[in-house]
Order: sequence, then C-alpha cells, then structure tokens
Amino acid sequence: MRHLPYYSSRLLIAGFLGSVLLAASGSAAEAPVIAPEKVTWKPSSIFEKDAKGEDLKDQPRMNLSGAACVPTTPKFTSCLVANDEKKYAQFFSINATTLIPLKLIRLSDADKDPDAEGVAYAEGFFYVTGSHGRSRNSDKPNESSYAVFRFPVNPVTGIPPFEVTEKDVAKEIESTNRLHDVIRNACVINAKPPADDCSIKNFHDKKLADGGVNIEGVAVKDGRIHFGLRGPSQDSKAYLLSVDAKALFSKNDDLKSKATSLPLGKDVGIRDLATISDGILVLAGPTREEDVRYAVWLWDGVGNNARKLATLDLDGIDKAGKAEILLPLDESAANIRVLVMFDSIENGGAVSFSIPR
Repeated sequence: MRHLPYYSSRLLIAGFLGSVLLAASGSAAEAPVIAPEKVTWKPSSIFEKDAKGEDLKDQPRMNLSGAACVPTTPKFTSCLVANDEKKYAQFFSINATTLIPLKLIRLSDADKDPDAEGVAYAEGFFYVTGSHGRSRNSDKPNESSYAVFRFPVNPVTGIPPFEVTEKDVAKEIESTNRLHDVIRNACVINAKPPADDCSIKNFHDKKLADGGVNIEGVAVKDGRIHFGLRGPSQDSKAYLLSVDAKALFSKNDDLKSKATSLPLGKDVGIRDLATISDGILVLAGPTREEDVRYAVWLWDGVGNNARKLATLDLDGIDKAGKAEILLPLDESAANIRVLVMFDSIENGGAVSFSIPR
C-alpha cells in the first residue's frame, strides 16, 4: 500500500472534517429549487365567503391564509383554514387531491374583522391568530387584529363539542389580547454582543408598508405557541415571538415570552409556520413586494438558527398569488410533503411539493 506524505494526509483529513462540519451546519450545499408535484389539486366546491360581501355565497374566497389539521384516522377529516378579512374560519377535509370545504365558524363579534392570518392545532385545540398589526397604508391602529382565538375539538375525531355556526360566536371560543403587550416590549436578548435586538418593539403598530409588525404564521409545539412575523425584517433577519400556550389564555399566568430572530435573508419575512415531528417548518417570503423567492426552512423551535430545505419554484403560479399556507401532508426520513396555498388566488390555488430533508 502506498502511503501519502504526512502533509497530504493532514490536508485530506482536514478537508473531510470540514465537509462534515459544513454538512452538520446545513451550509455544505445550496438548498435545491423544487418544482411542484405533477398533481392536480382542486376544491369540491368554493371556499366561502367572498371578501366583497357577506351574502356573496357564489363567489370563491380570494383571501385564504393559514391552515392546520387534527391528526385524525383517517387523516385530514378535520382541517381549518382562516378566512382573512372576515370574522370566521372554515372547516375542510382532504380526500386524495380534493379539498372539501365544510362549515364556517364565527370567531368574533367585534366591529371589524380580526385580520386572521394563521391557524394551528395542538392537544385538542385549534388556534387562530390575528395579524396584530396595521394594514398596508392605514394611519389608524387595527385594534380588532390584536386577538388570538382558540376552541376545543375532539382530538380523535376533530369535531368541536358545540354547534358550529357562522351566525354567532359559541361560548367555547376563547379570545385573548395578551400578545399585544408582548409585542410592545419584545426584544431578542443576546447573551453577548451585539446588543439586544428590539426591532419588534420598535416596529410595533407601524404600517405594513413601513415594515410594521404583522403576524402571518402560528404553530404550537411542546406547550409553546410560536408566532411568525412577516414584518419587520432587519439586517437579513426575520422574527418570531413565543409564549406559553396555556398561559396566553389566562389572565395573569406567566407567559414566559421569548423573541427570536432567524437569519433568513434580506427583505425576507415569515409567511407561515407548521409543526412536524422534529421541529417547525417556516414558509419564508417577501415582507411586502420585494423580489424574494419563497422557501421552506426547518427551525428547531428553540434556537436562533434554521436550515434551508428548499426554494419553491412558483414560476407556473399566478403572479398575483402570495404563498401564505404551508400544510404538512406526510413525512418520512427522506422527505416532507407539503401543500402550499395562496392569498389572492381563487380557493387558494393549492399545489404540493415533496421537499427533501
């Protein structure tokens, strides 16, 4: 056997170790660009109701934002999607590649809609979050958006223990505005320099057009409820707020709040969150109208780093569409299948992707 010179052996070993370290950090190779699966997804009927009016039942929704499902058997018999710009959400189910819109459920009786943007499920509860921010160019606070709702469902069947109606808010539907105070005071605490990052606090109650705080995604894992912010995005970082899920719906319990920043890129915000077995998927995209490609990242739900899994090839999607729903379909050791749906496309314009881990 021919032996390599000492210095050559050292170089080979160093190169091998460097490759291992890069792979472990998720930066060894650029994340792939993934095209949608060649599958046609369609609704069995329209998602209701059109944003133009309460009575336009024959007009499909153009403002779906956020969805989650109860892990029923069979799967996907009880899912919920937020009807942005309205005071209700809508149940749906999935059969093969067909989305089946079901009953509407009223969430709020406030004068204005809560600007619902995200949906999550965990341990017998659906959660729906308002944006907690102003609209794009509004000069006035949007007080009705400072709300998070939850209501119980049977964890086996996904059926609520009360009558589901679009007319009245059931007494079992809880709402809280405690997150508003968290936003007012939120800073990412750094144990060592640089100084604490108070971008969330500093952009509280500013217009979306000016980078104001705007929640778009929500996920619950290990007793913590995580809120992903579309804005602000500062120094190539996007932001999350996390609190104790049970405490959020109490009056005085310690929320144990935490602000986190993730280095997702310039002008990149969080458009949705979704829980999977080993962490939380982050759907990332432009904070406003920037030329930023949508991508999916994996965050462990604790630290301040995430691993980019894939950039989504949306070249065949209507340019008006904004990806705002990331719904896990199934996962294996090798891949995660997800459904992506869009704001500003009729009925969400669903497409699916198989994303390598």
